[in-house]
Amino acid sequence: MGITAVIRSVSHHVPTRRVTNEDLSKLMETSDEWITERTGIKERRFIEDDSVTTSTLGEAAARAALEKAGWDAKDVDLIVVATLSPDLYFPGVGVLLQQRLGCRTIPALDIRAQCSGLVYGLSCVDGYIRSRQAKKVLLVCAEVQSPVLDLTNRGRDMAVLFGDGAGALTIEAVESLSASEAGRGIIDSYLGSDGSGAEVLCMKLPGTARPGFIKSSDIEEGLVHPKMDGKVVFKNAVTRLLETAQVLLMRNKVTPDQIDLVVPHQANLRINEMVRQELKLPPEKVFNNIQRYGNTTAATIPICLSEAVAEGRLKEGNLVLTLAFGAGFTWGGNLIRW
Repeated sequence: MGITAVIRSVSHHVPTRRVTNEDLSKLMETSDEWITERTGIKERRFIEDDSVTTSTLGEAAARAALEKAGWDAKDVDLIVVATLSPDLYFPGVGVLLQQRLGCRTIPALDIRAQCSGLVYGLSCVDGYIRSRQAKKVLLVCAEVQSPVLDLTNRGRDMAVLFGDGAGALTIEAVESLSASEAGRGIIDSYLGSDGSGAEVLCMKLPGTARPGFIKSSDIEEGLVHPKMDGKVVFKNAVTRLLETAQVLLMRNKVTPDQIDLVVPHQANLRINEMVRQELKLPPEKVFNNIQRYGNTTAATIPICLSEAVAEGRLKEGNLVLTLAFGAGFTWGGNLIRW
C-alpha cells in the first residue's frame, strides 16, 4: 500500500518591527512610490535587536505549528530547515532547533536552496516519508537578512526588497487515508537549477572563494552584502515559474482552472502578476503578501500558506500549487492536496 506525506499544520512568525518604505527613504535616496511601483512592497519586518536570530524566529514558528498539529516535540523524527541566513557559519539551524525544541536525538538537516527553500524542502520531506525513513517531520523555513543589507545608496536596489521571518509545517506519513481525507498530501514536485546564474544573485562573502576568507577591505568594498542583476533575475524567474507550473499541471493532468490556490514565492509582485496572467487565473486564486513582508526568501511561501489558512482562502481538500525561483539559480514547485 502506498504512503502519502500529508501536511497537518502550518504557522509563521515575524518580528514586530515594521520598516516602511518611508523609513528607508530616510536612509537612502528612494521613495515609497519608486519601491511600490517596481516591487509592490510597502513594508517589511526587521528583527528588533541582535538577540533575535534565524533559529529564534524558526523556533517560534515551529512551536506554533506543533501546537496546531497537536504534536509534542518528541513526536518529531526528522527536522528539515531551509535557510540562507543561518545563525552560525556551521553547524546548521536544524541541530539548533532540535536542542531548543527538546526533540529526541533525531536527524536534522539544512537545505541551501535560497528562495526555493520551501519547494525543495517539501520534495525532500516527501522523499523521506515515501521511503519510510520518517513519519512525523518538521519543516522550518526561516531567515534573518536585515543585518547584512547595505542600507545606503550603494545597496538600495537590494536593501528595499528583503525582510525577516519564518514559517513552519508539520508533515505526517499516512499509510491509508480515510474517505474524508482521500487524495490529500504532496502529489508531485518539480525542481531545477542552473549554476551559470550563480553570481547574478549572490552574496560573495563570507566564503572560501577569496583568499583570507574575509578581510576588512572586503567589507569596505561591500562584498559582504547581497548583489543582484535585477533584469536578468526577473526574466529568468518568469520563464522558470511558468515552466514549473506547466510541467506539474501537464504531468498530473490538471488544468489551471482546477487549481484552488497558487502560492508563489514573494520576490516581486510584477513577476507574480505576469505568471497569473499567463495561467489565465483570477486574482483571488493567487495569494500574495509581499506588500506587508517583502521578500523573506525561504520563508515567503510558508508565511503565505499560514495566512491563507487563517483567512479561509486555503481549506482542507483544496488543490494548491507552489512556485519558487531563487539564487543559484534554483526553481521548482509542488502540487499539493491540502
